[in-house]
Amino acid sequence: MEVREALYRVCRDEYEAHHLYKALARTPMLNQRLREMFERAADDELRHYRFWSRIVGSCRSKLSVIKVLLYRVLLLLFGVTITLKVVESMEVDASRIYGDIVRARPELKDDVNRIIEDERRHEYEFISSLDEGRVRYLGSITLGISDALIELTGIYTGSLGAFENTVNAGLTGLLAGIAASISMGIASYSQAKHEALKNPRISALYTSVAYIVVVLLLALPYFILNSIATAFIAMMLLAMAIVAYMTFYTAVLHNKKFLREFAESVVLILGVSLLLYILGSVLGRAIGIKTVD
Repeated sequence: MEVREALYRVCRDEYEAHHLYKALARTPMLNQRLREMFERAADDELRHYRFWSRIVGSCRSKLSVIKVLLYRVLLLLFGVTITLKVVESMEVDASRIYGDIVRARPELKDDVNRIIEDERRHEYEFISSLDEGRVRYLGSITLGISDALIELTGIYTGSLGAFENTVNAGLTGLLAGIAASISMGIASYSQAKHEALKNPRISALYTSVAYIVVVLLLALPYFILNSIATAFIAMMLLAMAIVAYMTFYTAVLHNKKFLREFAESVVLILGVSLLLYILGSVLGRAIGIKTVD
């Protein structure tokens, strides 16, 4: 990479980072500590941009309104940890570029070192702020969501072969799901008692709430649609959306491949659903509970 191109790229990245952190600082429902952290980072990035722009001239990149909006949505949906990891994954190899710049322009060494120190401070502040409950209790949340997805998609697939009334099918899943959420909460509580860094009550709460949220979402189509086939399709689409959400979260957090993790989860759910559809159809005909309204 040519030196001027490297200078321009760093300058442009600093300008975009300034606007990004500034936008994140204005995100609603952000606690004061995180807001101040983003504001400090935005001020530092603006100072860096002004320094580089004095060397290369104007390097402003019109930051897309859509790009800022996407980061805000990302922050609201996935929290600070995932947002910062996504931002970090999209950054260029700054240390390598800074090294190239210093070798080509030794007189900039002190200024570049100060910028590097600022970037390291940002990284430290970001890391120290990553104590979100949803991250610490991700295992408990995943337990609730995964179990609810498998159980509820199985129940609704089985009811597809046994019932033709959407309300009856919806109530079956809803009642079974609520009962199971209590059971899963107790299981999560017992498990967390043996983990030193977790509060058993909070762990149980995360598991139960995650379970109930999935139960309510998957039951919803059965209470607003009249066709059981249409309700089933809507339910499966919601299930896939939930799987995509959790897969993206864990893939970013643990540096895994999203598509591979997502495909494995989808195959598991569809496999269980197919098996239970066959079982539901056989039982429905065997005991005569499948009726036409």
